Amino acid sequence: MKTFKIFSTAALALMMAACSSEDAALNNSPAQQQGRKVHFTATIAAPGGNAGTRTEYTEVTEGDAAGTINVAWKAKDEIALIHNGTKDVVTVETVNEDGSATITGDITVGTNDKAVTAYYPAAAIELNSDKKPVPAEAYSANLLAQDGTLSYIASNLDLRVGKSTLAVDGDKATLSDNVSLTSNTAIWKLTLQDNAETPAALSATQVSVIKDGETPETLASTATLSTATSTVYLAMPPMSESEATVAIKAATADGTYIYENSGLTLKAGNYYQSTVTMAPAVTYLSELKEDYIAQDGEVLKGKLAGNYKISIAKGATVTLDEVTINGENDYEYAWAGITCEGDATIILKDGSTNTVKGFDANYPGIYVPSGNTLTIKGETKGTGSLNASSNGSGAGIGGGNINCGNIEIQGGKITATGGSGAAGIGSGSYKSCGTITISGGTVTATGGSDAAGIGTGYTENSYCGDITISGGTVTATGGENGAGIGTGKSGSCNNITISGGTVSATGGEKAAGIGSGINWADCGNITITTGVTQVTATKGNEAPNSIGAGYKAICGTVTIGGVETGFITQSPYKYPLPALSLTNPAVGQVIGDDGKNYDYASLPGGVTAVAKICYVSGSNGLALALADEGQMNWSTAISTCAAHTPAFTGGTWKLATKDEWNNMITAAGSYTALRDGFTSVGGTNMQSDNYWSSTEYGSGLAAYYFKFGSGDREDVESKDNGYYVRSALAF
Repeated sequence: MKTFKIFSTAALALMMAACSSEDAALNNSPAQQQGRKVHFTATIAAPGGNAGTRTEYTEVTEGDAAGTINVAWKAKDEIALIHNGTKDVVTVETVNEDGSATITGDITVGTNDKAVTAYYPAAAIELNSDKKPVPAEAYSANLLAQDGTLSYIASNLDLRVGKSTLAVDGDKATLSDNVSLTSNTAIWKLTLQDNAETPAALSATQVSVIKDGETPETLASTATLSTATSTVYLAMPPMSESEATVAIKAATADGTYIYENSGLTLKAGNYYQSTVTMAPAVTYLSELKEDYIAQDGEVLKGKLAGNYKISIAKGATVTLDEVTINGENDYEYAWAGITCEGDATIILKDGSTNTVKGFDANYPGIYVPSGNTLTIKGETKGTGSLNASSNGSGAGIGGGNINCGNIEIQGGKITATGGSGAAGIGSGSYKSCGTITISGGTVTATGGSDAAGIGTGYTENSYCGDITISGGTVTATGGENGAGIGTGKSGSCNNITISGGTVSATGGEKAAGIGSGINWADCGNITITTGVTQVTATKGNEAPNSIGAGYKAICGTVTIGGVETGFITQSPYKYPLPALSLTNPAVGQVIGDDGKNYDYASLPGGVTAVAKICYVSGSNGLALALADEGQMNWSTAISTCAAHTPAFTGGTWKLATKDEWNNMITAAGSYTALRDGFTSVGGTNMQSDNYWSSTEYGSGLAAYYFKFGSGDREDVESKDNGYYVRSALAF
């Protein structure tokens, strides 16, 4: 730490401690029984050596005087003269060219009145009942209530003292010498930066200097800043190299940073400037020997070696960096992997992998109490991950056999797995949780049996508040009988709103992807806005709806893109529909679920082929689905093809007409070539059997069908017959 020129201010308590034994004797002298008024005039020295802040001051940043602060007396400044148990106030009448000041006023003197102590400002000192000088209440705590600016120090901590002797001649009095009023503290200008390879400025909201351990008694100086900044001015008590370790603690938006120095010297009356490189405060879990409460700004790191309760203090922000907490399932350890004592924020350090598992089976991986909010977010790059789970029947993040508060995820890579009857993110069975809000990050939530991926656990007593997703990538999978997002079996939740991000929700057996589980599960209104990137809802096996109510369950209204749609039965259902975007389509190519055309051999990873192009005319054509819909009558075939998924804008699923079938057969070269041309593109070949067309015949009681492998021709038959169906995508 570099030390430069320096300047001072004074804390009144320190000024008092610096008084000499002569002053003490003076303070114990009895007050004069009779005094007389005299006119006082004296000269006090300029605040030489830049040793003071005044209401008029200038920090010098250039030239030979750089690193100093120029100060000056100001007319009408008030100075207290304490002498023989009396306080008189005199004022600065003029400021002379050499910086000294002439002070004047009427004072009361006694016959043996000689020793005098001068204090600036006069309001900073008062006499107690024993006629001893004591700090005025308004000035007593200012060192711990700074705002980090020079102007605050000038206005509140420009406290100085000087000693002299009164010289009285008739009705006039002066000082026997040209007294200098000096401060007992220093000013320290700190420029804060982090300890990265390329250091960056640290913008702090509070900065404290602590001597030998953090207690109220060892706080030397504290500034709380109205606006976060990396440059802070602190008035400081003097310190010597022989004193204990001094720590600088800075609270920032990203946590608390620490700097320690064991050989610090701060001399009264000096001005110091230092660039301070600070590191995050780190607690190593492997070194703990008992339960631990992490404080604001701490970094937790390493693997917990014992069955200790790890908590986060109320209102604290804590960073996880390669944390592993694998709780032991034992009723003696009735707590979560991490317990928040109130509102708390968890930051996942960039690049870190963190695993948190609850202890007793009834507790979650991470718990926040009812009425409070847990916020989880990533660091700058958002590359830190968290895997949270229960040891039995608690949520990954949320509650267990205990009510929990609100959960907000803003970033990071989050995987949350619920135990039996508990949501991945949300409530456990029989208990409730507050609101669940996701605005960023990559979130994967899986519910335990009978529980939602995100939402409630099992039973009619399991409840959660509003579920809101406005950003990020969210994948939610319900356990058996639980919705992907919404309620578990028999549970209830408030409204579900999805206004942004990419969301995929899959329901468990008989449960909706988004909405309610089964058996009188009750979900509020569901709203999906036009602001989303993509929402995909998939209903569970035998479930009635992908969005809405599960089997024997209840749900409010469903509004998608501003239109109240009613429950969505199509599964999987995507909103908004991907647009067909075909470039030079050719017979034999496939259409992916992203709406683009590819040669099958060049299909990108993550894209699934859904249809084969079988006819092209200019920019229009037909593609057949890669598998049959089954055997059915003509009317069912029409509706089944119209509901085929995935749906696209710019394209329509339909049952092909007679002419369209003929065009596709011609393009393939034969019935056989069309029928057997699907396994080569990852599909299932058509049957050597009859396939419906949508073209009706005569009065409408019959329709055309095509015989594949049985004459290879078209024919007419009653619509009631059960023939094979393959959906066609017209573009």
